[in-house]
Amino acid sequence: MENTKEMLSALTKDDLFKVLDKFDVKIAKSSLKGKIIEKVAEEYNEKPELFLEIFSKGTIEFLANTPERKISEEDFNKYEEFLVPLQSFGVISKSVIKEGKEKYYYISEWFLNTIVDLSKREYEKIERYQELEMLLLGIVRFYGVIDELKVEEIIKKDISDITLDEIHRFLEKRWILNIFISRIEDSGSALKYFVADSVVEPVDLLNEIFKYENLEYKILTKDEYKKYWGYFYVEKTQEIADLITLFMKEKIQGGVIGLELTTIIDKIKNNISIDEIIKDTKTRVNFSTKENEGIFQAIVTKIANTLPLWVLKGNSYIEIFGEKGTPRNVEKIGRNEPCPCGSGKKYKKCCGK
Repeated sequence: MENTKEMLSALTKDDLFKVLDKFDVKIAKSSLKGKIIEKVAEEYNEKPELFLEIFSKGTIEFLANTPERKISEEDFNKYEEFLVPLQSFGVISKSVIKEGKEKYYYISEWFLNTIVDLSKREYEKIERYQELEMLLLGIVRFYGVIDELKVEEIIKKDISDITLDEIHRFLEKRWILNIFISRIEDSGSALKYFVADSVVEPVDLLNEIFKYENLEYKILTKDEYKKYWGYFYVEKTQEIADLITLFMKEKIQGGVIGLELTTIIDKIKNNISIDEIIKDTKTRVNFSTKENEGIFQAIVTKIANTLPLWVLKGNSYIEIFGEKGTPRNVEKIGRNEPCPCGSGKKYKKCCGK
């Protein structure tokens, strides 16, 4: 445990207090740093299983399979989303240490042994917490803003003994969920809501959702929710495939295509108008022809009408209003007018099908 205390000494007092908060320990702010370090080390020794709630399965498996106490700078950069939070707990060195020509980050020997031991004997807990993380984050990302009681109801379908208190506690402990999920309260009803990280204006979005108060949440299967746990998950529809094809025709590279795609979808889900989305995209993408610009407009309109939307509790416009509703068109296009994609066909025979 001594090398752990040495690593803890690299943390600030504020960092150490944050660690103690994770362990539900209160200590006087005036305490000497040495005393705080001793208290943190004591909690680590007495409650090592709490690390299973704090860190994801991927982090635990990575560390449990680390043969030595050191991680190369290259591997650290590769897995930094897992490893950087461990630095704030003082169990991975805060800075890189040079050994000859190589550079390494060091793991606390005590922590490494603890994780290896926990991974062997607490498999069921690791699996439960990972399932809860993926479900909770997937559900919140799918709906954007969702009543916390509805979240509990949905999760209970697969984890029957879950309680809202356990969900709250898990949300507070799990470092990744601290980053990606926040909470707001509706002052009128006093209901509390979970909010996804990509929601720009949660209060405005909630007000839009209230307009459809009688609309039921669209319910997915457990595996469907878990797909949305991935930050860049996009359902592979024909419209998405068409948009990717169009970007490739415009000589846009793979990484940039992914960024443009997620930006467009993010704006649609945030209830941004299609006019605004198209104007924003054109500041970065110079379409080679008017025809391609028209195709882009038609594809984005289709995506906006078929995408599961936060304002509609995970339903799409077409699911609620039908094919003829299309309330998210840039402008109303007559069924017999030329299609804006430039195909030469009437709208009703082309993108208006």
